[in-house]
Amino acid sequence: MAPLADGRVYCFAAATVPPGGRSPDGELAELRRRFGAWHDPIPALLESASPADVLRHDIERLPPVPTFVRGRVALLGDAAHAMTPDLGQGACRALEDAVTLAALLDARPTVAEALAAYDAARRPRTRRIARRSRLAGAVAQWGSPPAVALRDALMRLTPGSVLLRSPAPILSWTTPP
Repeated sequence: MAPLADGRVYCFAAATVPPGGRSPDGELAELRRRFGAWHDPIPALLESASPADVLRHDIERLPPVPTFVRGRVALLGDAAHAMTPDLGQGACRALEDAVTLAALLDARPTVAEALAAYDAARRPRTRRIARRSRLAGAVAQWGSPPAVALRDALMRLTPGSVLLRSPAPILSWTTPP
């Protein structure tokens, strides 16, 4: 969950279910069944939501594309590097793509050189973040009791300072020279 500037709250939840399904009594009722007994403030958030507030989407894991560039066309954002929403980084990577592409088009003598530099600059970073997002989602959705107990114990034992530093490689970024 994340607070929004207008006083609303954005929430995200995931469950391992067959693709394409829908809850017979609505998605909000399903969320309340699955998460209504969780810790505060989850029950209160679910109670304050309306059925129209809930969006349900299947998550598809797409393989990485071999290049973000073909000819004079460059892919940006999800078209280039779709990633699972588990780290909430898709829109951020799209913005980085756009800034990088603009900077390189300005700095390189030809469009072809700028596009080649864009591809070389963006693919390694976005692939790392996409892999990290998939891993975070997989671990978060472990279902077997021993795996859940292990994950939860590791989270409790991990020092807060380590948890705070862990997103640093994702959050630190500069435009290419």
